[in-house]
Amino acid sequence: MLDALAILLGGIATYLTRVLFLVSRKLRPPPAVQRYLPLVGPAVLGAIAIPGLVAPGGELSLLTTGPSLLAAAAAWASWRLARRQMVVGLLVGLAVWWGCFAVLGALGLR
Repeated sequence: MLDALAILLGGIATYLTRVLFLVSRKLRPPPAVQRYLPLVGPAVLGAIAIPGLVAPGGELSLLTTGPSLLAAAAAWASWRLARRQMVVGLLVGLAVWWGCFAVLGALGLR
């Protein structure tokens, strides 16, 4: 019960600190903070995605890391070549990832 209360209070406090800047016209973050706000999204995405690419399952192994890194590189390259079409990058990345695991499975390595 105490855990649920802590999560609820943390969520409320986080929500209130975020919404204050949206509902108030006078209250704005300092210029130093505003300068770095556009970088928060990519930093959070990187913090979430990189561990899953480099060490899926919490272990470093070429058999588990290789397909993920190869798929990420293929997704990025196809995204750039397709004039930043996210769907193309996603589909190519998934196809490469599944293809790598199919090849590893056929070789008996997975």
